[in-house]
Amino acid sequence: MIRLIASDIDGTILRNGAQTLPPRMPALLQGLIRKGLLFVAASGRQYANLQRLMGAAASDVDYICENGAFAVHKGKIIYKSVMDRALGRELMADILSVPDCEVQLSGINTAYIKPKRPAFTEHLKYVLKNNITEVEDLFSTQEDYIKISAYVHGEKTEEYMEGFQKRWGRYFTLASTCPHWIDFIPPGIHKGYAMEALMEALGISKEETMAFGDNYNDLELLACAKESYAVSTAKPELIAACRHTCQYVEDVLERLLGP
Repeated sequence: MIRLIASDIDGTILRNGAQTLPPRMPALLQGLIRKGLLFVAASGRQYANLQRLMGAAASDVDYICENGAFAVHKGKIIYKSVMDRALGRELMADILSVPDCEVQLSGINTAYIKPKRPAFTEHLKYVLKNNITEVEDLFSTQEDYIKISAYVHGEKTEEYMEGFQKRWGRYFTLASTCPHWIDFIPPGIHKGYAMEALMEALGISKEETMAFGDNYNDLELLACAKESYAVSTAKPELIAACRHTCQYVEDVLERLLGP
């Protein structure tokens, strides 16, 4: 019997750059909660952003944030990965040396920025609706480094991804799951790692778990679930790795909840 449902957000539940849940999803979340089923929002997004996205269900949903950097159950952090500060500082200096790149330094409840262009701040505040803190010096922040991201102005994300991978691939796991963004997290840390920590803490097995995804950074998450689903727009490798495919997450949740 399924006890836990985990889903990626961007590209899986949210399509075509949407920043609000699709119409059917809020009622389905409430239906899962009433049946005592646990829903986990598993995303590269920050914790505060995901809470806002979940709306009325925010306090009843669990979270895997920042591409697996930490996991939250009932408002409490049950697992957190911390980046080496000296290495993180070197990485930020390298990102900042690229004229078209900005740095977002993620903590638990806010992201720190020193923007080069106003458009970066506006995108974070008004499109993504992130919690952000503008600082005079990114290298003087005191909070643990949870994740570092490069935001690429223009259309050079793939080109820069190749360069960053060559320079930093042995030190970090790199993920680019939406236009303009490249995430850097400690090696071996991913959504699946955080998912395993959450499942262990809750005493939930793979056979009791369902998961949804669409992109490469969801592979380890999907491997944690017996009932793994790739949405129909997913990367071919994801579809091949999953037990099922679906057009929309909501379709499967409706069948799970029944009449």
